[in-house]
Amino acid sequence: MLYMKEDNNILTRIVDSLDIETFIACKNEEEGRMMGLAIMNKLGFRDTDIVFIEFLGCGARIRMRANIHKPGDSYGWLYL
Repeated sequence: MLYMKEDNNILTRIVDSLDIETFIACKNEEEGRMMGLAIMNKLGFRDTDIVFIEFLGCGARIRMRANIHKPGDSYGWLYL
């Protein structure tokens, strides 16, 4: 088990991006896309995108990406 101090943010350990994949019940692909971005926003991520979406009749399989660090950022994991 990874031990971390309470004041450490686990997201600083992510080197670049975090992907989340799920199936969302929706009417069409566009609604699925809007719902996926709303989920990422609700989770507190600001720099997000839809990497993959496939509408399958009753919903959409969707993979969403949150960019945690970009080239040139101050990388928290460098100082571990």
